[in-house]
Amino acid sequence: MENKTEKKEWKWPLGIFLGYMIFVTSTLGFVFFTFTQKTDLVVENYYEKTLKYQDHINKAQNALDLEVPFRFELKGREMDLVFPIDILTEQINGEIVFYRPSDSALDRMLPIQVNQEGHQLISLADFQSGAWRMQVLWESAGVEYFTESNFFIR
Repeated sequence: MENKTEKKEWKWPLGIFLGYMIFVTSTLGFVFFTFTQKTDLVVENYYEKTLKYQDHINKAQNALDLEVPFRFELKGREMDLVFPIDILTEQINGEIVFYRPSDSALDRMLPIQVNQEGHQLISLADFQSGAWRMQVLWESAGVEYFTESNFFIR
């Protein structure tokens, strides 16, 4: 009784072709994956912003040089912004930007509307829970100020 099992030979051109096809398919899959990822820029015109960065540093330093600094308090779903009393002699103009790092579609911009005591109350009821960044840019008596703070809404 003879053992006559045939051994199949591997065809090396077929192996090269299959290896090449796996490589091409995985490369195309990776390219498709990278093009479908959402990329949010912090700002749309970042190049122009970098050219004006020294002005930004000066505004932040002006805010740090105040005797009584700008501050804010979170009270549940309400935020109380407290501007320094020593700059209330002049009209305060500016804006407040609420920036959501995880989703730029949730960003909000509000004008500064301070009462006589230097307070501004902002309702956070329609803000989503999570991490937020607040940027406050204001001007009083010809001097510009900038401050930035992070906060978390539960």
